[in-house]
Amino acid sequence: MPETPNPEAVALFALVANRHGSRLTSEQLDEIKKMVEGQVEMARALRAVRLTNADEPFQHFAAYRSDGVKQP
Repeated sequence: MPETPNPEAVALFALVANRHGSRLTSEQLDEIKKMVEGQVEMARALRAVRLTNADEPFQHFAAYRSDGVKQP
């Protein structure tokens, strides 16, 4: 059974198709549709991660030494 199309992906693809569809082939539109669906799924995964105000961004810290030796 085919899965139900994501309404968010359908709406976003409709915007692209309405604005640029006249300049794109059906193959290009199919590829763009897949890309939009992928982006919507990635956004859904990001929104699923719950953060609090105490959560800080992960930043790799590497101390600089003028003698060229890297710090762990």
